[in-house]
Amino acid sequence: MKKIILLLIIFICQSSFTARAGDDEPIKKLLLDYIAKMNNLEKGAKKNSVLLLFDEKYSGNTVYVNLSGALVRKEYDKKHISSQLDDIINDDNYSFKLKLENIVFQSQKENAGIISAVVNFESFIDKKLAEKGTMLMDMVAVKVNERWKIVQNNMVRVSEAKDIGECVCYMYGNGDTKFVTEVYFPAGLGYDQKLESFQITKKDGVRVIKTHSEEFAWKGNGGVYYNGKSIGKTKEPKKAIQAAVKKLYKDSCVNVIFN
Repeated sequence: MKKIILLLIIFICQSSFTARAGDDEPIKKLLLDYIAKMNNLEKGAKKNSVLLLFDEKYSGNTVYVNLSGALVRKEYDKKHISSQLDDIINDDNYSFKLKLENIVFQSQKENAGIISAVVNFESFIDKKLAEKGTMLMDMVAVKVNERWKIVQNNMVRVSEAKDIGECVCYMYGNGDTKFVTEVYFPAGLGYDQKLESFQITKKDGVRVIKTHSEEFAWKGNGGVYYNGKSIGKTKEPKKAIQAAVKKLYKDSCVNVIFN
């Protein structure tokens, strides 16, 4: 999720209306140039075409309000942007779609400018909705050697829905053979919760992990298998159950935090 949070801090996308910027509006032109370059990034455009739009002293910060209402505060510099652009280019499973809702404020001076915008965003992992929400962004630019550069970006971002993301699992055990898990996972406008029981037993002489509807093989060498495919290796019962949980919730959970 860190990647997803950081990426959305710096990205804006095409507006629902057609925006135009004249020569007397370099701050808006910089915004539109950034949009065009970001839109082409997943099509093979080089990350330097984006990085050239940022000043070397760039700094950004965000206040992120997640689905549970918790606040996350982050600060970023140009090195963070470079790293995240690499992640986008190298991750074929991640994509984003963002729409500029409207520009709410703009101030243009000779050597500096500021623009405020409301942006709706969506991000996807394996074509499943990773996050959907709205952000208010304040972008500041300055003229450096006759070129305009983004020097500051302040944002408040509110998450409104997600179908895939970080999950939390609480485990309760009765010895080393019976366990109950309580998993909280993203489900649209909030989080859903599900209880699942696991039992470690033997079937035809082979150690297995059984739920009410699924079965995992846990072999003597520690290998945990589902439908013949390895999903982990451990000698510990709790970790074997954790491997099973990750497999059961793979469509909803990028990562599972076990408590």
